[in-house]
Amino acid sequence: MQHQDREQLISGILGLIREVSGPLAEQDSLHRARTRIDALLDDFLLESQPIVATRATVLLADIRGFTALTQSLPVATMIELLNEFFSVTCPVIKRYGGSIDKLMGDSVMALFGAPDRHEDDLARALACAVEMQRSIAEQAARNQAAGRPTFYAGISVSTGDVMAGSFGSADHNEYTVIGETVNLAARMESFSLRGQVLLSEASLEGARELIDVGEENRVLVKGLSAPVSFYELRAVKYPRPMQVPKVEMRRSPRIAVDLRAVFRQVEAERIGSEQMTGRVSDVGYYGMSAHLPVSLPAYTEVVINLSAEPGVEPAPDIYARVLRSRSSGRGFRTSMEFTAIGTPGHRQIKEYVDSMLWGH
Repeated sequence: MQHQDREQLISGILGLIREVSGPLAEQDSLHRARTRIDALLDDFLLESQPIVATRATVLLADIRGFTALTQSLPVATMIELLNEFFSVTCPVIKRYGGSIDKLMGDSVMALFGAPDRHEDDLARALACAVEMQRSIAEQAARNQAAGRPTFYAGISVSTGDVMAGSFGSADHNEYTVIGETVNLAARMESFSLRGQVLLSEASLEGARELIDVGEENRVLVKGLSAPVSFYELRAVKYPRPMQVPKVEMRRSPRIAVDLRAVFRQVEAERIGSEQMTGRVSDVGYYGMSAHLPVSLPAYTEVVINLSAEPGVEPAPDIYARVLRSRSSGRGFRTSMEFTAIGTPGHRQIKEYVDSMLWGH
């Protein structure tokens, strides 16, 4: 994680060069200058910081449906979208006094309370999350108006004790935080839907009077024996009232169908080999309902193939996330939301719905 004040580093190095410049500069002077430069760089890059226990808030923002996007868009377009995502989110983090811990593929991790502390770090993180979703929604609207691919993100916010400092070796180290608070943020982020901000119980308790949230969700996550509670952030009251923009997924025509489909679960961004066959009963632009032989927990990510008949050329995969699963007859009626918009599979769904409705 790098310090953002480049001018401070440049001024320090220029000052050292002026001190040691000249043909008569001695080796001892050069050695002392090198030592001072190393110290400056350590401060600038936050390297060589002692590891301490502290309390912080971790924010994770991740592009939803990124795997499907990478399979359907040219590399150059994906790079443009990633740069747009970081250009939209990173300035918001800085504006609220957070530190950008790292960029990880299609996600960004930010810290509030480490290394710099403020009395209202949690409130800053929550307001940052809301404004990030608002900025992403505005960028999506601009992309749609220009006929370009759009992206949406899921965000998680987790507050608690962490170990903060420089981790690594003599060859490479970096400032970051580790601990269960970070792990919980990562687990919650994987459950977030497009446009959502999910909070841990500790984040809720620390800012209950400053926010509006939805009902409690208790989910059993991998690696933990007990269910985890998290809450959907709907609005903040501090430092100014802001609502999380609603990404409407049901505002589209929905048609009744009876289509055979094959479903495979996705875990840790890997598509499982085990398949289950179900029947899709209704479909719209942004989601579908299907009758499945097993109950899938809410937030399970799946890959769907609708051209699953023997001898029929496979259609592009569709990525979706389970919203709910209810017992129905000999199976389970499962509602799903598509996690990637604008992919070949999603476009094919939209064209199919349009053709059934309007005959074109």
